[in-house]
Amino acid sequence: MRRYIPFSFVAALVVLAGLTTGLSIAQSSASTNSVTMALSCSSKVGARPTSFVLFCADANAMVSSLKWTDWGDATAYATGIAKWNDCTPTCVAGKWKQQSVTLWAWRPENNRYTRLSSSDPKLLSTITLSTSRG
Repeated sequence: MRRYIPFSFVAALVVLAGLTTGLSIAQSSASTNSVTMALSCSSKVGARPTSFVLFCADANAMVSSLKWTDWGDATAYATGIAKWNDCTPTCVAGKWKQQSVTLWAWRPENNRYTRLSSSDPKLLSTITLSTSRG
């Protein structure tokens, strides 16, 4: 009978580990879908946008081709292409430039990210995202 006690104990630990892992995955999936962010230049909210206009007044800066690698409870990360008009000598006559960029959305309030930052502070330091309910 002593043989079965260690085996039963190990079996119980394996089942407990499986349940804990399943619960962790379920919580991670649930939280992935619960946090949103304001979508650019609109009153709509959503998750994992593929593009984002940074300056809605003239649309002279944006990020596109966004691929989100993480969308968590505290922070979301994406890589994409930053595009901007250098406005030299004027915005009408300016040249469009682009470069790769990493973005992160952070500081969630009421399940909505409120800040957006980039890996290049010359392109985008940090902006405050709309928090009004649309």
